[in-house]
Amino acid sequence: MTTEVLKFLGIHPVGPEGNLCALFYWEEADRHVPVWVSPIDGARVLQVLERHFNARPSTYELLIAFAEQLDGIEHICVSEYRKGVFMVDLVDGTGEEHDARLSDALVLADHYGLPIHFEKDVLDEVAIYISDDDLKEYYGLEREAESPETFPEKRIRDFQERAAQQNTQEDDGFEQMMRDSGISEEDLLGGEEEED
Repeated sequence: MTTEVLKFLGIHPVGPEGNLCALFYWEEADRHVPVWVSPIDGARVLQVLERHFNARPSTYELLIAFAEQLDGIEHICVSEYRKGVFMVDLVDGTGEEHDARLSDALVLADHYGLPIHFEKDVLDEVAIYISDDDLKEYYGLEREAESPETFPEKRIRDFQERAAQQNTQEDDGFEQMMRDSGISEEDLLGGEEEED
């Protein structure tokens, strides 16, 4: 069977309901493959892709730990599309093939730095053309400004910038509250200034 490597363009809230859609780009044909994911799965995948980790192991961290016991993952391929569901084949380091959900495959592909292959028959069935205007309106993407190669890195950078901005705003708010309360930085430091 013939396969094509598609570029992952991230997971996006789409429409007024904010349904989550994982978007892939088939560069050779200038077609996209939208994959709808549940709010829970989408949020969990985004958490991993944006490098948020809990104090306790998440399901995905556990999945990766088990994959490590099988010498990692060697190949990921979307092999079928049945009744609205994408079937994914994972090949582990021992050569064994496993059936997987696309959301799980996204996390493993990110962890192991693997491309995601799609069977050509699947692409012929599900790949669609998305105009530049629709790409911007529904997914917040611009072809020129955000190439498929740089999008995942840009999403992580944007998240880090938002987090830094939020921390700055919280710091500014705390400082203003302290000033409003009549407390100075010297008061907090015990009123002592360092001598040269």
